[in-house]
Amino acid sequence: MDEKTIKLFASFDNGKLVIERQDAQPIDIITHEEVNSNAVEIVEFGSKGDAVKAVQALLNCHGQKLVVDGIFGKLTQDALIAVTGDSVCGYSAWEKLIRS
Repeated sequence: MDEKTIKLFASFDNGKLVIERQDAQPIDIITHEEVNSNAVEIVEFGSKGDAVKAVQALLNCHGQKLVVDGIFGKLTQDALIAVTGDSVCGYSAWEKLIRS
């Protein structure tokens, strides 16, 4: 069986978190087999931009109180560790943020 990879894109648009599949299908039909560690953007300390805003917004959905400014600094990293146990937002952290 060929491994199928669906890329996920997260952004923050006019105050709204947007998570999209590469193939434009609804996000809720992603299966675990379709997603692998190369499917998501890696967001880490020092990163900036829409993906960081998406991480910050998701962290706030998990009870954190971050300013959604698109800058991955110490407060964002601490919040990510508190919610996911990861200091870098890679596949496992994105999965925890999105699916829980």
